[in-house]
Amino acid sequence: MLRMADKRRVRLALSCLCSAAGALFAMIPYIVVYRIADELLRAPADMAAVRRLIVIALIAIAARFAFMGISTALAHGAAFHLLYDMRVRLIEKLGKLPLGYFGTQHSGRLKKVVADDVERIESFIAHHLPDLTASVVAPLVTAIYLFTVDWRLAIAALLPIPAAFAVQGWMAARGRRRDDMKRMHAISESMNGAIVEFVHAMPVIKSFNQTVHTFTRFRFSAERYAELWTRIARNKVPLYTLFMLLLESGMLFVLPFGVWLHAQNEITLPVLLLFLLLGVGLTAPLRQISTLAHMMQNNIEGVLRIQAVLDEKEQTASAHDGSSSQTPQTFEITFREVRFGYGEREVLKGVTLTAEHGKVTAFVGPSGAGKSTAAQLIARFYDPMYGHISLGGIDVSAIPPERLTDMVSFVFQEVPIVSDMISANLRMGKEDADESELVLAAQAAQAHSFITALPDGYETRIGDGGVSLSGGERQRLAIARAILKNAPVLILDEAFAYADAENEANIQEALSRLLEGKTVVVIAHRLSTIMDADRIVVFEDGEVSGIGTHEELLQRNSLYAGMWSAYREAEQWSLRKRKEEPYV
Repeated sequence: MLRMADKRRVRLALSCLCSAAGALFAMIPYIVVYRIADELLRAPADMAAVRRLIVIALIAIAARFAFMGISTALAHGAAFHLLYDMRVRLIEKLGKLPLGYFGTQHSGRLKKVVADDVERIESFIAHHLPDLTASVVAPLVTAIYLFTVDWRLAIAALLPIPAAFAVQGWMAARGRRRDDMKRMHAISESMNGAIVEFVHAMPVIKSFNQTVHTFTRFRFSAERYAELWTRIARNKVPLYTLFMLLLESGMLFVLPFGVWLHAQNEITLPVLLLFLLLGVGLTAPLRQISTLAHMMQNNIEGVLRIQAVLDEKEQTASAHDGSSSQTPQTFEITFREVRFGYGEREVLKGVTLTAEHGKVTAFVGPSGAGKSTAAQLIARFYDPMYGHISLGGIDVSAIPPERLTDMVSFVFQEVPIVSDMISANLRMGKEDADESELVLAAQAAQAHSFITALPDGYETRIGDGGVSLSGGERQRLAIARAILKNAPVLILDEAFAYADAENEANIQEALSRLLEGKTVVVIAHRLSTIMDADRIVVFEDGEVSGIGTHEELLQRNSLYAGMWSAYREAEQWSLRKRKEEPYV
């Protein structure tokens, strides 16, 4: 944790020193009470000395709170800067990881790491770390001082401490703390994922009259979380009670022994009073150390998970053939014997094809045939397990990811929208685009009319906390964003799925003018959208079963001919009730 806080170590060290100083100044009023009592019991009492001691006590109290305030300010400043630094590092790291990494994670795991685990560090750095310093320094200095006053009563005051920490060690060993923390974090991640899934699935849940109790994944993870903490509490409460009893038992040792020593004229009454004030309170900070031990174990497990994300291997350009320094001059896309799968399921089984520069190439085939996966490999969302994909004759794995991203625009069927202004969403394709460029791109994507109808036009906030857009509107924004980016390679994955017939025709007409000289890959189930493609690649069960124009494939590819026939029949289908069957 401190290694992650490298830039903030000076502030943290000063915060801990101030906290320790505050703890030391907190002792002074108790010592002053002892000295005042000693003065008042003398005959005659030195009232000038008493007044000086009172002033010292007041100064010590003021100094204590001043140092506490400085410590708190330094610790909070360091903590919040650390949180910012860590979240920026995590988000930057996530942006450099391959898309396949996110497919292997629980939906709530990354949210928990970036939000919850980082937030716990703030609590530890801002509160518990300075308190931990004070909790160690104050008892240590107090014990040393008490030994200088009377070593016998000092030993009596310290007697409960070894026994108490022996019980705590027994409690830690019995509780298998690390295993419990690992399980707690794992269950918490599952519960976070279930909550995200529950919220996203709300339309389905409402339409089928489901509740949180019937949402099995969330209920199961919540029950496991409750069961874990119930078991931990049952195991630890008896021992923790004994631990607290021992820490609070100082009075049982100090009071009778101190009274006996006073009766024997071995100590004065002020000395007995001092030990009843400081000696009995000697163990109070140690209770906090026990609490901090549990919190630290929890935080350490969170830090390990943060570090695991930061240690993930980034997607970088390979250096083979020295081609990582080259930039493609043309942008034809070539697959050579490409194989790829998700886990044990192989999706692409030796795909070989070419999408020519300046031409439109369509990927078609049944659901699950590998069309979208092949398109995602072009943009290097994943890396093939075998074979090669090249852009302009250069292997895509040898092109730096940020340079490859600049060369490829991708329009998804399900469009991710950032909760921000429409203009900010469009400028993701080109950060320095002026307003006229935004308008031209939006007009080409048939988005300008609905944007200008919104309350603040291009400055309207959309997404969470803003205006909600329909699927078709979101998709037209994505197309406008891709047009604005003006990359030499454009991949449209079901980009017209939400468009009505009129908008689809207008968008296609605009795109046909704007996409000249680009390499375009179109994935479509609606075959009418790709009839005029320069080449159509038919995917079947992870393999290429045919390549050609629409007319050529109708003649010589039975799968494509069957798909075309089914598509034409579907266009003529209508919802009607057969007369010979009674309505039920």
